[in-house]
Amino acid sequence: MNEPDVDGRTLSAAFERTMDGVGPDLGPLVAASARQGRSIRRRRRLTVAGAVTAVAALAVGGAVTLRTDDGAGNGGQAAAAASTAGSPTASPTAPASGRRYPRPVELTDDSPEQPTQGTGPNAGKVAMTAHAALAALARALPPDGRTSNYSGYSQLARTGSNDPGYVQITASLLYDDGSGPANVRLSLQGGFGTRFRSGSGSHPDTSDLFSCAWMNGSGGGHFRSCSDSVLPDGTRLLLTEKVLGDALEREVDVLRPDQSSVSLISINTAEVAGQAKVKVVRDGLPLTLDQLKAAALSADLQEWITPEQAQQAEQTIRPFHDGSPEHNQPTGAATPKPGSTG
Repeated sequence: MNEPDVDGRTLSAAFERTMDGVGPDLGPLVAASARQGRSIRRRRRLTVAGAVTAVAALAVGGAVTLRTDDGAGNGGQAAAAASTAGSPTASPTAPASGRRYPRPVELTDDSPEQPTQGTGPNAGKVAMTAHAALAALARALPPDGRTSNYSGYSQLARTGSNDPGYVQITASLLYDDGSGPANVRLSLQGGFGTRFRSGSGSHPDTSDLFSCAWMNGSGGGHFRSCSDSVLPDGTRLLLTEKVLGDALEREVDVLRPDQSSVSLISINTAEVAGQAKVKVVRDGLPLTLDQLKAAALSADLQEWITPEQAQQAEQTIRPFHDGSPEHNQPTGAATPKPGSTG
């Protein structure tokens, strides 16, 4: 295809292609990951009017400002303050350019999450919930912006009865710096790098997926910018920016030394009430690649947390929309069975 790849599909599609040939003992996990990859791609469509069908709806609600407690230290608790005055969902944004943009669709449902208890080395902990992931993300973003529109889900995939499980999270929020909201979408996948074998051709080494050379060589070009690097601790980073007309996307992909991965995407399009296709909802983006990188590298984005952290996030991140595929599929559709969940 000759059109620019601005919908965020390239890297996740590459990840899914590498699953061919994974050992049979990983079958359930691979199947779950493939389904999640397809779900993520549906959620990551970056398109202006006339391009593609709409992405899954984001949950929109009261704005919450989250900031890091000055005395928190290692992943300290968030200080949260609910606000109704000046809510960013009140009226269309009128930026300095004078152009007025539509507001993202507003959903006000508030769904709970049931934390999955850890076993073995994770006994006494729970799998990170989407609530907790969003709380960690909001703390890691610049404090002068406001977060809202919380949505997501968490699942635990296992390769066998003795496997403590890999946590997989897909979540999103809106971040507004005062000039309009931007979608920020998070994907965390534990043990990502252990699911693929080293090889050649259609089976590249996992680390190669986090390089501009592989992305460009696999047909994922058309970036306005792309850079990759390896940190002293072995963490791999891939930073890309894509543009199509007024639509802009910035993405940071991280492969950690423990083989877990974090993907963080910011886009200036969203689903708008009464419209069949997503629309641009602000000028440009409020978050730079460096700011997204800092958030993606947050130490608070972990697979396993304490029950107290999960409970606090449940109270802080509200309202929250259950973004799981089974919750959002059309009425009467068959519920997909996960490969293995906890």
